[in-house]
Amino acid sequence: MAEALAEGQKHDVKVMGLIGLAHSLSHFYQLVPPTLFPFLHAEFDVSYTKLAALMTLFYVASGLAQTPAGFLVDRFGARKVLFAGLGLLAVSTGLMATVTWFWLFAPLAVLAGIGNSVFHPADYSILTASINPSRIGRAYGAHTLAGNLGWAVPPLAMLSLALLVGWRPAFVVASAAGLLTLALLLANANLLRG
Repeated sequence: MAEALAEGQKHDVKVMGLIGLAHSLSHFYQLVPPTLFPFLHAEFDVSYTKLAALMTLFYVASGLAQTPAGFLVDRFGARKVLFAGLGLLAVSTGLMATVTWFWLFAPLAVLAGIGNSVFHPADYSILTASINPSRIGRAYGAHTLAGNLGWAVPPLAMLSLALLVGWRPAFVVASAAGLLTLALLLANANLLRG
């Protein structure tokens, strides 16, 4: 009995860790472009108002797509939607490294926002289905904490990267972090019920 309980706890901790990591990346990606605004301002000679418009596009797309993302979770399953959203967010961020005309950031910001929209409906669906009900409060708390920690990383990490190697490689590294996390989630997909 104690062995089964310990095994269940280990399972739940793994699920919380995987979903927490994915959620932290959702928040991480929200601050990647703003952290690099000084470099984009210099490169493209655009105002900070235009740069802020990119984030408006991101958040509007994310907000408008969140309810449809919930329907997609119900229709196709939380894992598939989470994987697709994380992949879209990571790839669109990586493509920002290739932009040569400022307004090409706009469709990428919209795509990134759509990718970002899936996390809450997919994450909560997976946590609810995968975690023992006696630990669900801790799972939701860990999910929230992971998101907040995701906001803490970009200012230091992205700024340091951009100063060391440039803003374009910084976008590529940010993208790689998401793709590596996606690979980790895929490798552990059997733990994530929807």
